[in-house]
Amino acid sequence: MPFPEWFGSGQNEAEFLRRVLDHVSDCLVAVDTNGRVVLINAPYCRLLGGPPEDFIGRHITDVVSPQTRLHHVARGDTSVTVMPLEVRGHQLLARQVPVYQDERIIGAVGLALFSNMAALKKAVAVVGDQGRAIQSPLTPWTARYGLDDILGQGALMDSVRAAIEQAAPLSLPVLVQGETGSGKELAANAIHALSPRARRPFVWVNCASIPESLIDAELFGYEGGAFTGARTRGKPGKFELASGGTLFLDEIGDMPLNLQASLLRAVQNQEIVRVGGVSPIPIDTRVVCATHRDLQERVDAGQFRADLYYRLNVLGVHMPALRERDDLAWLADQLLERIAMREGLPRRRVPPSVRARWLAFDWLGNVRQLEAALLRFLLSGEAGLPEAPAAKRPQSVAGRHGTPPMTTLQAHIDRERDACIRKTLAETAGDKDEAARRLGISRATLYRELRRSPAWS
Repeated sequence: MPFPEWFGSGQNEAEFLRRVLDHVSDCLVAVDTNGRVVLINAPYCRLLGGPPEDFIGRHITDVVSPQTRLHHVARGDTSVTVMPLEVRGHQLLARQVPVYQDERIIGAVGLALFSNMAALKKAVAVVGDQGRAIQSPLTPWTARYGLDDILGQGALMDSVRAAIEQAAPLSLPVLVQGETGSGKELAANAIHALSPRARRPFVWVNCASIPESLIDAELFGYEGGAFTGARTRGKPGKFELASGGTLFLDEIGDMPLNLQASLLRAVQNQEIVRVGGVSPIPIDTRVVCATHRDLQERVDAGQFRADLYYRLNVLGVHMPALRERDDLAWLADQLLERIAMREGLPRRRVPPSVRARWLAFDWLGNVRQLEAALLRFLLSGEAGLPEAPAAKRPQSVAGRHGTPPMTTLQAHIDRERDACIRKTLAETAGDKDEAARRLGISRATLYRELRRSPAWS
């Protein structure tokens, strides 16, 4: 099938195909008939620990493993096309198939069907459960995102993904902390998707959006006739619905204090009692919580139970604020591509002036705010950022009587400091790390200055 006209040149077609392969969650590599790597996708590069240019052109046995037979498959030996393979300490199940052109083999493609052999065993073990889940109308709760949806480059985001991968195989509680819009929900989804519970329900509830009088019924369910308006046959709560899987409690910091004891018992003893019930119900539910609040401060203020905090904060994942990250330019390009494809919008070229505004902006709403700005840019071509409000200049008594207001020394210093910061950010194209270095201040100090001045709001 030919590409649509809007793809343009063959170079665009190749770029599109490369991006498609990078979004495939499995590891993929292709070789020519000499066994030299000609294509490798992003998941494989992450596994190998380097960029594509480190591997392109090298022999497949040097890149992946001496065990591989992909170079033999590329020459016509298809006696073994599925085999276990150890790559950098990871056990893979690899499928290796030849690539034909006009009935002639021109290379081969290797695809890792499972990231490890344990994953294969787990997949076989849950086939029965999966079939029942497909047939059941009562299992709509699934994770919508995986680890590949957490976009980011550099050591900081690599540490975030590593923390998620470390927490996922366990059944212990996880506390995901970070500012609003930083991707806490993505992290919770990814933890479930990578866990042995991945084929079981992923149930979520926002603790801040449910009236206090209904939270206990929402979490623990209720027996028939437990209160006015209750269903005759009762209703299971989120803990029961998530049994065997994961319960994601978003905004856990906003849970009322009087309900936290029941939550602690459910997490600790793996049993709940429905509202109006008389007997405990055993559950097998992993709890992942998220909050933008500082729970330690709430504990100190008597607004959150210390024992519950210690129970939930066994494994922690911190989602960094966008202003703490150094991959904003790359992230903006990735999100622009995704938003344009999702919404069916044409891809716009980003002018340097718009990119500079993005790089200099503080993004208090984090990735969610960035996505909104990028969508507005695709629709209108504008940066999509709020205009900075005019600074309110204090007026002296003399000024109110018609004479020019006095310029205080502090006001003069503030203007000079803002001008210096503005000039340095422009010179560094919005690179705040480099700007802080040139100004001779720490990154944290630079952010404080940016938040202090209305010109940067």
